[in-house]
Amino acid sequence: MRQVFICQHRTCTKDGATKIWEIFKHQEISNVAIKTCGCMGLCGSGPMVVIRPDNVYYWHVTPQKAHAIIEMHLLGDTPIQSMMHPRLHQQ
Repeated sequence: MRQVFICQHRTCTKDGATKIWEIFKHQEISNVAIKTCGCMGLCGSGPMVVIRPDNVYYWHVTPQKAHAIIEMHLLGDTPIQSMMHPRLHQQ
């Protein structure tokens, strides 16, 4: 089962993480759990979305990017390299 974690700490929330949480939580995707979490230690990179067990960190997630993550990564099994945090993923 995949788990999607959406940071809801101060900086990410200030940058729009609540809206991202709203988009994800209204999706019903089999074998995917949507959860909020606290600070991931990447302040200034948010809103952050992490997908486990894939260990994919998406940064600066906007509503448009959230929909792309749902369609491509969660439903299509294709992680979006261009949206991954560059410090954590080789481009």
